[in-house]
Amino acid sequence: MLLSLLVILLITALGWWLAQRTAVGRQLGTTMLVLLLGLLVSNLSGVKPQADAAAWVNGPLTSLAIALLLLAVDLRRLWPDARRLLAPFLLAVVCTLLAALLGGWLLQPLLGPERSLLAGMFTATFTGGSLNFVSVARTLQPPEALLAVATTADYVVFAVWFGLSLALARGRRTSSVAAPAAPAADRSLEQAVGWWQGLLWGLAVLLLASALTALLQRLWPGLPAILVLTTLTLLAAQLPGAESRRGCYGLGLLLIQPFFTVMGLSSPVGALLSEGLPVLLYAALIVALQAAALLALRRWRGWGMAETLVASQASIGGPSTALALATAIGRAELALPAVAIGLFGYLLGTYLGLMAAALLGG
Repeated sequence: MLLSLLVILLITALGWWLAQRTAVGRQLGTTMLVLLLGLLVSNLSGVKPQADAAAWVNGPLTSLAIALLLLAVDLRRLWPDARRLLAPFLLAVVCTLLAALLGGWLLQPLLGPERSLLAGMFTATFTGGSLNFVSVARTLQPPEALLAVATTADYVVFAVWFGLSLALARGRRTSSVAAPAAPAADRSLEQAVGWWQGLLWGLAVLLLASALTALLQRLWPGLPAILVLTTLTLLAAQLPGAESRRGCYGLGLLLIQPFFTVMGLSSPVGALLSEGLPVLLYAALIVALQAAALLALRRWRGWGMAETLVASQASIGGPSTALALATAIGRAELALPAVAIGLFGYLLGTYLGLMAAALLGG
C-alpha cells in the first residue's frame, strides 16, 4: 500500500509542479495534468494502484477535499461577482440536465442498464466540474471499470470543448493589465496560515457530517452520506468568520488531485476506444447540445461571446477552468465572475446529478 501511495503522491506532485511552472501546464490545469500523467504511467508501464491505497484516496482524503472546496462557497461574497454570468450559466445548467436525460433515452440501446449511473455522473460534472463528479460517483458507486472510462471520457470531451472555446473567442481577445502581485514571502506565509485554518474547518465539518449521517441513517436508511456532507458544509460556509476559510479552496483543490491520479492510473485508453465508445459518445452529446443551445440563444439574449463561453466553461469544467479560459482569451475582468459562478455550480451539481440518475433509473 505504501509504495502505491508513494507513486500516487509523486505523480500528483509532478502534475502540480508542471501546472505552476510551465505555460502549457497553466493552460491545462493540475487536474488534467495529473489525469494525463496517470494515463501515461498506467498505459505505458502497466502500473495500477493497489485497492487499499485507492480506497484511502477515494474515501477519507476525497471527503476532506470536498468539504474544503464547498467551504469556499460564501454566497454573500460570490453574488456580486456572479451576477453578470448568472443567466447564461443557469441556461447551461438546464441544458446539461435536459441533454443528459435526452441522451440517456436516445442511447439506451448502447448504454444499457448503466445509463442511470452515467447520467448522474455526467450531469453532475457538467454542472460545475469534477468535484460534483466525485461526489455523485462516491454515492452511486459504479463499477470501477465504468468509473475509469467515464472519467476519461469526461476529460476528453472537456478538453475538446475548451479548445473550441479558445478558437471561437480568438478574434475577440482584448488586452488586460494584471494586478501587481504581493511579495512572494508574504504570499507564502499568508497561504500557509490560511491552509492550516482551512484544514481545521474541513476536519470539523467532516467529523460533524459523519456523526450526523450516522444519526440520520437510523431514521432514513440509505440516506446518501454525500448529501449530508454537501448540505452541512454549504451551511457552514455561510457562517461568520469567512476570513478564516480563505485557504479552504486552495487546499481542497490540492487534496482532490490524488483522486484524479488514481483515475488516470485506473483508466485503460484502449477500453475507452472500444467498449467505452458509447460512454464517450454520451458525454460528447451532452456537451454538444449544451454548447449549441447556448450559442444559438446568446444573440437573442444579448450575451457577449466571451461571457457565454466562460459561463459554459464554468458549467462544463468548473471554476478553475472557467478562470483559465477568461484569462486565456484576454478577458481579465471576467476572471472573478468566472470563479464565482463556477462555485455556484458546486451548489447544484450533486443534487442534479443524483436527480438525473433517479429519473433514468426509475
